[in-house]
Amino acid sequence: MNKFYTVLLVTCIGLMGCQTLDSVTPDSNDEMPATAIFDNKLSSLITGLLRSEKYDYRSKPTLITTFVWSDTLSYKSQPNAFRFLGHQLAESMKTELVQYSARVVEHKASKAVSISPNASYFLSRDIKELASKAQAEYVIAGTITELDGGAMVNAEVIEISSSEIVSAAREFFPTSAAWSSNQVSLRNNMLHREGK
Repeated sequence: MNKFYTVLLVTCIGLMGCQTLDSVTPDSNDEMPATAIFDNKLSSLITGLLRSEKYDYRSKPTLITTFVWSDTLSYKSQPNAFRFLGHQLAESMKTELVQYSARVVEHKASKAVSISPNASYFLSRDIKELASKAQAEYVIAGTITELDGGAMVNAEVIEISSSEIVSAAREFFPTSAAWSSNQVSLRNNMLHREGK
């Protein structure tokens, strides 16, 4: 019986030590710079999309459009923490996918993508806008929904010929992943980040 209490005591002390280490280890994103948080979340989103065996990203071309707000399916120009998130996601996903040896098509060359002065879209409420075929077999499109403390990003890979969603992923981007609006501006439909 004495051995039982000794083992129990050692186990309890060990568990208390683990709890102390957990409380000291920072698990929040508050200490990371916005770019590092954004990069981590983007990597997680891309990894989620590439998990599907139905998405043949290495041999079939993909185009990526600006992510849109879920309530309007368009770009919002009013200032907020995630004003440029749709643009940043699209541009960063192109870079990341090319690094994974994906075949990525420049979306501005596609007929199925609607291009406005502020953004490019694949998701639309007007079915006629989506009728023509793009020079790609897949489109990555997505929505952003603003939530308390950040924004939920839903991304989907759509096979253009069948309109089937062959892959999808979701990631929550905390407000700490956004650059303040005075650090980022949109000029000639390109994001420019201001240095400090």
